[in-house]
Amino acid sequence: MVSIQLLDLPDELLGLIVSQLRNARDTITFGLINKRVWLLVANSPVWRHHCLSTWSSWDIKHEFHNKLSQPPLQTDWRSLYLERVQTDRQAGDLFESLLATQQARASRMNELAILGSDVKDFLIQLWKHTPDDADDVLARRWHAEAILGLRGRHQAVKVWSRLRDGEHIELEDALGAYDEFVLGCAPGVEAMKSSLDAIAAAIREDIPDFDSLTIRQKAVRISEHLRSKGIVGISDADEYHALRNNFISLALTATDENRKGCLPLQSVAIYCAVSRRLGIDARPSNFPRHVHAVVSAPAGISLDGESRTDVVNPESETEMMHVDPFRHNEEVAQEDLLAQLAQIGVPPHRYAEFLGPANELEMVLRTGRNILVSVDGLRMPGDQTPDIEDGEQQPDPDAAKYAALWSLFIQGDSDPVMATTRRRQATRYLLEKLQNDYPQDVDMYAETAPRLLEGLPEHPLVLQLIQRLIASGRDAKIPVTRPDPDADPVQYRVGTYFEHKRYGYRGFIVGWNPNCAATASWITQMRVDDLPRGRDQPFYNIVAADKSSRYVAEENITPLSDLPLQSLLQLAGRFFKRWDEGMGRFVSNIQDEYPHD
Repeated sequence: MVSIQLLDLPDELLGLIVSQLRNARDTITFGLINKRVWLLVANSPVWRHHCLSTWSSWDIKHEFHNKLSQPPLQTDWRSLYLERVQTDRQAGDLFESLLATQQARASRMNELAILGSDVKDFLIQLWKHTPDDADDVLARRWHAEAILGLRGRHQAVKVWSRLRDGEHIELEDALGAYDEFVLGCAPGVEAMKSSLDAIAAAIREDIPDFDSLTIRQKAVRISEHLRSKGIVGISDADEYHALRNNFISLALTATDENRKGCLPLQSVAIYCAVSRRLGIDARPSNFPRHVHAVVSAPAGISLDGESRTDVVNPESETEMMHVDPFRHNEEVAQEDLLAQLAQIGVPPHRYAEFLGPANELEMVLRTGRNILVSVDGLRMPGDQTPDIEDGEQQPDPDAAKYAALWSLFIQGDSDPVMATTRRRQATRYLLEKLQNDYPQDVDMYAETAPRLLEGLPEHPLVLQLIQRLIASGRDAKIPVTRPDPDADPVQYRVGTYFEHKRYGYRGFIVGWNPNCAATASWITQMRVDDLPRGRDQPFYNIVAADKSSRYVAEENITPLSDLPLQSLLQLAGRFFKRWDEGMGRFVSNIQDEYPHD
């Protein structure tokens, strides 16, 4: 038998061998044989497979889905692969540096976030798969998740800003920005769009003669399909104001067993998005209390497919019908809608405003107001953030309120006077959140707020605060040293897990003062001088399990050494590396500020 050496094979067979190499490391190693093989490896479409198998998220700048539909050799897949490897290395360096010190931590988080979807896989790997025994497991997981959220907020603010500036944004994108903002770790808008594409394809498959139907018939059949699958509407009327019902992606990406539906506005948005994919002009109405879909026929054609002879200008007057996919499949009679408008006191000259199509801006504003209603419903005395059922994503109420007020701040209102009022109302809340909970969002706010507040009394004050917050994040922390190592009056350390003696809530210490450093008005309001040890005892900055930041007197601290609540472990990574069972407290990751703790 004649022995054939590998390099005796023609290029076609060597190329076939290269195409079967399943990982990039083996591909590179094979290419090191000689220059001829390296050229084959460099130009092989196997890099397309490596791109697909290594990363699931791609930034829009790559036009990745377009590349997949093109002939394999039309794209330089190896260069694209190497570009993503370089991005991962850059992301890794940034991530390690932000963990090492608080100085410039927020700006480094922003540098990572603006890399967009190209860092999503890297961050998800850190968030979900950092080993439990890693030295800084809590810090890695928290910061990875926080940057994913920041990336989503950047995306949402861009969408809302473009909408405010008059750019056309599809309704599902404008509403999906809320999902990006609040559910930054979720599959995202691209997954939502894929779901809409799949629904439209399923309708065509289920109704083979769909294209031969009239517009009126198509409009009804689309509603029937969406309702039969539980995608629109709400299965439990008692859950109408549940926070999750405001988020369009949760309705679209939920599994069958976890499908809960969504509010009328989101139901109509889904209906309109699917209809558009099927060639139907459907847009939401801004009908009071309940959004409907407005389906329009092409100019000169009726909803039943006939030429229009009942109007003077058939080319400019379109026939419309209303659909309510939230409640039922049938067409909604316009007479019923007119009667409802009259009943609630809407003057006749405004009927057309509420019966005709609304713009995307109005729907975004309405969603923001609905979210605030849902969040307020969770804020009744004694209420806590609802538990997450198995397999069900649940939006965080604080993040949802933050999103709604960001949206109202950016969009304002269609009425310029009301827009100014809304922005002024939102400004104080947003600034408070930036200082306490979202310091990494300061750069985003600095890019957005000044132009929107120009000419208002708040403008110079906001500029000053932005500059102060940016400087605070950029500069090194001033170390807080313990007064006397031999006779330390501050009993507890940063990282102590405790229960409040009087109120019973649990939290952890993130800072301290040797005596009360609050304002005189706070001391009076909180009756600090009525405490047995008064204002001259140490006071501690703490974070509670409900995410609130508080200032607690030492006499009210009862230290705990058992494993903290899961909710606190999730929060702790902002300040700490890990929980140390031996010490019975968290290991500090803010030692540049509290070096002795």
